[in-house]
Amino acid sequence: MRKWDLKTMILKMFGDREFYGYEVHKKLASENIKMEISRLYRILNEMMKEGLLAGRWEKSQLGPRKRVYQIGKKGRKALEKILLDAIKTVHMFYGKYLMSLLPKVNVFNNIYEPLTVGLQEKSNIACVTPQYSPMHERFMRYVHKILAQGQIYIIKPSSVQIDLKLDNLTVLAGSYSSIFLRKDFLDLLIIIDLPPKNSLPTALKEWHRVLRQSGKLAIMTPTILLQKYEDPLNIGDFVEKYEHETIEQQERVDKEFLQQLLNGHFNKVEERDIVHMTIISATEPKEFS
Repeated sequence: MRKWDLKTMILKMFGDREFYGYEVHKKLASENIKMEISRLYRILNEMMKEGLLAGRWEKSQLGPRKRVYQIGKKGRKALEKILLDAIKTVHMFYGKYLMSLLPKVNVFNNIYEPLTVGLQEKSNIACVTPQYSPMHERFMRYVHKILAQGQIYIIKPSSVQIDLKLDNLTVLAGSYSSIFLRKDFLDLLIIIDLPPKNSLPTALKEWHRVLRQSGKLAIMTPTILLQKYEDPLNIGDFVEKYEHETIEQQERVDKEFLQQLLNGHFNKVEERDIVHMTIISATEPKEFS
């Protein structure tokens, strides 16, 4: 077994527990991994030097003192990366599964069709997203067929790369609060996820600014990020909660706060839950002097 694979296994075996070297040796043996105890201790000491493990000495009444190990700061970051990589893999395969479903049970059709009701060939739409995935690309291609003479914009961070060639698609660097389009321009604005609570009021003013009076705002975000939850979470909600909180490390938006802000900017607000996603549609923008 490669050394890094062994280190990863040790981190995953014990998590937040404290443990002795002989416990690691015993656990590895139960997994049919045979190793000399001297080599194992060299690896444990190497992990301490790398910050993957921390250790302390424990006195013993019957013999020499023992080293007690626990996960170090870099070890916790390594475990988080392992979990996030696994979550990305699950998301990729789950997305492929959803996209392969027949039209009558296809989740995306249930999302796309209500959002695009009323769009004309010359309509302008934009999607603001902090990331990009095959699901986003599928939606862009879907609306491309509807908007033969309209314009499609993707607003994303400059660090996110998008390689999608559509004749009426423009990719712009921007953010939730910085949409570089003129006032009263969009017929549909789609927001993927949400900014932190403290920046949401500023972002909402920007969304309201770029929408036409007849335009629609659509917010798509994991349901778990909008509601109070009780443990135990199901696996889907756990994945969404862990991924967003770990990546962003920012305060999330509660549903009541979001609805209050939306009601201050729009006359009509509707909500739908599809799978683990919540889609909030806001129409009839209010006029401000």
